[in-house]
Amino acid sequence: MALFGNVTSDVKGNLKFLGQATFTQGAIGVGNGGEIYYVDSSRSASGKGDLWSTAFITIAEAVAASLAAGGTYDTIFVKGTENTDETTDYTESVTIAEAQTGLRIIGCANGPEGVLWTVGTAEGVILTVNAKDCYVSGFRFRPNGATSGGAIDVAVEGIGFHIENCILRSTVETALYGIRINSTPDVTINNNKFTSLATAILGTQSVKTIYRCRILNNLFDDKVDDAGINIAGRACLIKGNDFTSDTTLLISTYKDGAGEMNIVTGNTLPCASAYETNCTGTTSDNWLGNFCDDVESSVIGASGITFGYPQG
Repeated sequence: MALFGNVTSDVKGNLKFLGQATFTQGAIGVGNGGEIYYVDSSRSASGKGDLWSTAFITIAEAVAASLAAGGTYDTIFVKGTENTDETTDYTESVTIAEAQTGLRIIGCANGPEGVLWTVGTAEGVILTVNAKDCYVSGFRFRPNGATSGGAIDVAVEGIGFHIENCILRSTVETALYGIRINSTPDVTINNNKFTSLATAILGTQSVKTIYRCRILNNLFDDKVDDAGINIAGRACLIKGNDFTSDTTLLISTYKDGAGEMNIVTGNTLPCASAYETNCTGTTSDNWLGNFCDDVESSVIGASGITFGYPQG
């Protein structure tokens, strides 16, 4: 088999490596069908964004380049820095336009603590999603502002938005919310950590109730003050989430008196007051199989397993 020299064009076909292979630019196992852009804030100036060596220095530049090229299902890889303290890697607010279907923004570090993304201006939103089927992973989002500050705002057009493996933690002032869903159907929020927020996940019925949202295996710590999950949900699945008793409202599927037929199961619900006070559901919901310490409730067994919705 011939040896590769400096490869400057596409290599097509199947390749077999008998021994160790080192890829100095990184290896991407699964493409998404669109273009790939790179972001590295440690560089002195922006390049074309097509390689790590020519990366953009802001996430906004990469999102704008994708939009200008008319791209769909593009991927943006974002590199963290070698900061050893709380210094942010990116300070900017970014909007994904409705035309940018399938855009992925992925933080490239060992975990979300490696890529810190702070809001551009206090009381603003870090990432606004207006396109369907977008994906975000691997960031520590740092919102700021109790009046209107938030990490991620998903518009009704953001159908199928998916966020996982992120930390949402305010900086300076406790933010109003972590993620806000505005009547958006088919959203998935899984394996994230929420802390230092007024409300972690806020779901409004600006147009209609929120259909088929899946909120799975997230951790809400004691610094989530007012609410962990507060949505107007319909046929949503809320499963495997863990809370502390310091949060006033753990789960509500019935925000503003709207919601029905949700499944709430397998969650850890330590109630500061009572099951019916710290959780809210509706008669058509299924709340079977949660773990709750309020064994005095009429719908919680002696072992702490729920068999009914919180009838407050």
